[in-house]
Amino acid sequence: MARVSLRSRKHIAIDIGTSKTRIFIEQLGMVFNEASLIAQDYNTRKVIAIGDQAKKFVGKLSGAMQIKSLLKRGVLTDINLLKQFLSTVLSKYEDEVKNSVVTLACPISMPLLERKALIEAVKSIGASNVIVEDDIKLALLGAGFDIFTSNSLMCLDLGAGKTTVGVVNNGETINFKWSKASGEVIDQEIIKHLKSKEGILLGDISAEAVKIAVGTIIKTKEPLKTKAYGYDLNSSRPKEIEVQDKDISKIILSVFGNITTTITSLLEETQSEVAGDIIKNGLIITGGLAKIPGVKLFFENFFEIPVTVAKNCSTSTIEGAIMHKDKTFDIIEEME
Repeated sequence: MARVSLRSRKHIAIDIGTSKTRIFIEQLGMVFNEASLIAQDYNTRKVIAIGDQAKKFVGKLSGAMQIKSLLKRGVLTDINLLKQFLSTVLSKYEDEVKNSVVTLACPISMPLLERKALIEAVKSIGASNVIVEDDIKLALLGAGFDIFTSNSLMCLDLGAGKTTVGVVNNGETINFKWSKASGEVIDQEIIKHLKSKEGILLGDISAEAVKIAVGTIIKTKEPLKTKAYGYDLNSSRPKEIEVQDKDISKIILSVFGNITTTITSLLEETQSEVAGDIIKNGLIITGGLAKIPGVKLFFENFFEIPVTVAKNCSTSTIEGAIMHKDKTFDIIEEME
């Protein structure tokens, strides 16, 4: 009876990322796919907006409002903030959340105490069981790879707040490294570059838009161009400038150079048998930053091994959490 009762419960998959939080509820689909941000009243801590609505306030704050991120470089900023965020998002799905079973994607670099706090935060909104799994492992699963064999796989997850490279074997992450080199670092370097070169100050959202529009590390037939809007430091007025891909490519290459150092460090610690699998299977790349043109060629040329960029690189982690459903139920049954 216990087995039937457990398996009849609703499965929920949650991926709390630095850039976006994604929540999937069985039979309803993706109910949330928005920015991992919350806007609060500075004095009362009352929620004013969450997700993409909160992102609209970035750089436009009044004295009574503050914007907070759920994660910074894979670290929880405030567990109470997370509870408030999840409660607000899932308040309209109380029946589905009650007694549900949750697969929660967690940054592999997150300490055990913070993982426990994550579990308690999700349980506080009504879930009965929460299984935390490494994001790098779920990313591989969501990208279409069988992670439950003795065939070792190496995944490079190019995230917004951090970059992680890990080796997965027999359903477990056997080794990993992480780096601060990430999408947000590229954004900040774009801001510094345009401030120095053009005397214009861009906001975080504008810098991210520039990266998405013209970010590339391969030469294109025609230059990629985009408009950027910021604050002219000389005239103290708003200003529009044109930014080309050549202005951004060196920044991206510099950040990717730091990432190769992280990967090399992991490879140096890898056992010879595992290294053989990696040479054969190559490097699998996930994460939103993997969309930058030239990523595959860059890492193939540097490491001289095959490179696969997941077609669903931005959503592979949440898709892996969804696919992990049966395994999640198996783990719970073993624990009971």
